[in-house]
Amino acid sequence: MEKKQPIHRRWIAITAAIFGLVIVCLPALISEAVGGWTRKYTSRIRFDPSRDIPDLTGKVVIVTGSNTGIGYHTALNLAKHRAHVIAAARNQKKGVAAIEQMLQEIELEKVSSRHGFGKLTFLRLDLSSLASVSEFAKEFKALDIPLNILVLNAGIMKSPGADFVGQNMTYSEAHIGVNHIAHSHLTHLLLDQLKASAPSRVVTVSSMAEMGAYEDGFRFDEWKIDNGIMPESYEDGKAYGQSKLANLMFTSELAKRMNGTGVTAYSCHPGIIKSDLGRYMDTQIEKSLLGQFFELAMSSAKDGALTQLHLATAPVEELENGKFYHPIGRVVNPSHSKARNDELQHMLWYETEMAIKFRNKYRN
Repeated sequence: MEKKQPIHRRWIAITAAIFGLVIVCLPALISEAVGGWTRKYTSRIRFDPSRDIPDLTGKVVIVTGSNTGIGYHTALNLAKHRAHVIAAARNQKKGVAAIEQMLQEIELEKVSSRHGFGKLTFLRLDLSSLASVSEFAKEFKALDIPLNILVLNAGIMKSPGADFVGQNMTYSEAHIGVNHIAHSHLTHLLLDQLKASAPSRVVTVSSMAEMGAYEDGFRFDEWKIDNGIMPESYEDGKAYGQSKLANLMFTSELAKRMNGTGVTAYSCHPGIIKSDLGRYMDTQIEKSLLGQFFELAMSSAKDGALTQLHLATAPVEELENGKFYHPIGRVVNPSHSKARNDELQHMLWYETEMAIKFRNKYRN
């Protein structure tokens, strides 16, 4: 007769089984909660770029931050479907190299492609400088082509405090300056092109980090940084959350103001993604057990681009103008208590315009 295992061994086996189950399931649960890799399979919208992006022949798209991460895969997939993609990036060398890499990928696939491929053009855009934003818009207008889709993708996250506050030559806190003010300025400069090309759309990459903005939403008095000195109250996570809240509220207001023009606007949380965006995050957090579980929950950059690709190319009648989307096609109400405050939304529009006027006065 087989001897029964001692009870402590059975408990060890049970504990090991539970631990193994946690190892397998916890990343998936985290992923589902924050918009990681599982959403590709559980979302109502099963979006497959090769199948669902239509032929974009004759369409012109601008993608900011197109040299890396989800911006790269957004530009690549749109070009694969015959769009003329203006690939915008701060670093010309990296931007041109990214286009060369995209062309190599397209070349490998074009034999089996049902659409052939479009065109990729690099234009330099440094969102830390409003002068660069204005120059980019001037160069784009000189091409004398339509603008059908504007994807405001580029951004910075958790930049290292005093090293970045006020150092971007636009005299603003870096997150709000790059993520919101510069993109707002770019959109305003290109509105005539968007209207003339209608139906057209603007897709803004926000984040679920909007929930982490300041309790009152925005601290307009801290947008302008005097002499590059960081306020004692500054916390880069809150500042990043503020910029992401600004992204989605700007988009909502833009949709209202463009009503009847044929220009629509959408914002999205693309998910939690393995990309260069988090390069300044605390390495101690990354090395922790929770951090490792969190990393296992992340999407690849390729899959992280799906939400904005869906918003950029889905039939307009299938989308809700001005709304905030989570992966992949799920309309959600923003988490921040001030996100649907119309008065604050109008104030954001006004304060952004004032910030642009101030910075243009001292433009570099």
